[in-house]
Amino acid sequence: MWHRNIARKGFSINGAINAYPDLMVKTESGKLLLIETKGDQLENSESKEKAETGAKWAEMAGRMYKYYMVFETKNPGYNGAYSYEEFMRIVKEL
Repeated sequence: MWHRNIARKGFSINGAINAYPDLMVKTESGKLLLIETKGDQLENSESKEKAETGAKWAEMAGRMYKYYMVFETKNPGYNGAYSYEEFMRIVKEL
């Protein structure tokens, strides 16, 4: 099951910069995935801060909650951010 989250109106992860994940996905095992998609051109300091905020939220929320900022091809190397290819490998293992 999935839900398209509305930016600046729907669910947000609050931090120095609020993160509004694009998608909320519930897996068959009951995990809740918050996914924010980004074009490679949007890899910047704001994206890094949002990804790290999302990763911290997931860590504090517990093992049933995950956050992923997914870039088209880039893997920025900071917590919470992945390339599309890496993300797909992770999701297949959930």
